[in-house]
Amino acid sequence: MTRGNYTVFRAKHVDAIQFGDTVWTEANMDSTLLALDTTFATNNASPLLDLAGCSGTDNPSTSEAFAKDFTVNGNERSTSEENLLGACTGGAQNSELNVDPNSKLDIEFTCVYRNTNPLSIFNDTTKACLIAMDNSESSTTGVLNIGFNNLVMTHVGSLTMNPDGMMEQKVKFTVRGGTAGSAISVSQGTPSESWTRIRAGSDYAEEIRTA
Repeated sequence: MTRGNYTVFRAKHVDAIQFGDTVWTEANMDSTLLALDTTFATNNASPLLDLAGCSGTDNPSTSEAFAKDFTVNGNERSTSEENLLGACTGGAQNSELNVDPNSKLDIEFTCVYRNTNPLSIFNDTTKACLIAMDNSESSTTGVLNIGFNNLVMTHVGSLTMNPDGMMEQKVKFTVRGGTAGSAISVSQGTPSESWTRIRAGSDYAEEIRTA
């Protein structure tokens, strides 16, 4: 996908928000042969939960959970100055600029359930999250994968009923931040696809399909 896309991503373009209990390995995150969604499916053949689920075929009142109000915060770098001895020729205090490591990423969203869902889904065994989006820009572009790895669940709220009579639950988790690395070109054989991936943190990666 080239710079200057004419189609924006909207909520209806979310194909999946899946959680699994098996992480992407470092080899998966840096792979030039397999996309994030492919390795997620291999590592998590039976996802713990898919938050872009649809109604059941046998009973339309039964549905997988879905999500709303998804937010990602963090990964800022903080700096501080340390005064040194002496002054420069202009009279200003000599100082050194210290750059602290990137922060963690905080991810928060709301789950909505047609039927009550067990709280046990989000616990210490929940380790990976994949968001897959497709804005139908073309048959080969406009597809975005976002991967969060080594999740640490920090908040799993109680179930509350919304005005529509559905149960809601607030969920928060964190992953390690980090400095974005160089773009990784991915040429996948099966299915035949090309992607460009950026690791925007130790446990956070984004990739967009280019062909």
